[in-house]
Amino acid sequence: MASENDINELKRQVAESSHVLDHQGLVDFHGHISARVPGTNILYIKPVLKAHNQIKAEDIVGVDIDEYLAAGDAQWVPDDQKGRVIDAPVPPRETALHAAIMRERPDVNSVVHTHQLVATGIGAGNVPIKALYNQAVPFAPETPIFEKPDLITTTELGQQVAQTLGNRGAALLRGHGVVVVGGSMDESVSNTIYLERAAMIQVIAAIVGNPTPLTEEYVARFGPDWSKRASHAYEYFKSLVPSLKS
Repeated sequence: MASENDINELKRQVAESSHVLDHQGLVDFHGHISARVPGTNILYIKPVLKAHNQIKAEDIVGVDIDEYLAAGDAQWVPDDQKGRVIDAPVPPRETALHAAIMRERPDVNSVVHTHQLVATGIGAGNVPIKALYNQAVPFAPETPIFEKPDLITTTELGQQVAQTLGNRGAALLRGHGVVVVGGSMDESVSNTIYLERAAMIQVIAAIVGNPTPLTEEYVARFGPDWSKRASHAYEYFKSLVPSLKS
């Protein structure tokens, strides 16, 4: 069982990651990151509609995955306020996206959902992002595309996205955004940043020549090495954020 100190540290990390994603220009007040308490069905997530660069540890909300998927947001949002903008420390309406993926994927301990510009644009073009360079290996051979632009506010939609994602590291939500997963927050946040770079590289490659994905053999060889670097990548991106400098 996680101690109170463990929970407080997890909440601090979720808040910190929100600042990192904001500094990279990948989120504003929309989008959210979650982290699972290791070995449990409890996740902690950024609250609805609060700007990422204003998030503090005490803002982060805890959610029981199974209870949420069974009841939806009924325990958080009164029936007469369904579909309305609510300015309160409650989970985002798309918490079902995080919960469904974590229930389907025990290996996933963190989920990021953003509306980042280039990757979302590629998804709107109904084109998968391919592994064209080393840091895109987590997305090999290509990102699946979820075809519905709906907000993922129901258990059914969350399960559909989880099925589309399968065992991949990211999926594009056509006309909506992206979802990126990881075994840790370091991994999910770093890979969210690299997904945007992979999208940019793919656009450039398509303009100047013939985009050529990395081979399956190379991905198998390089992938494990790259996953070990996620914490180093995250520490670098964190070091760039003025609000996180001591």
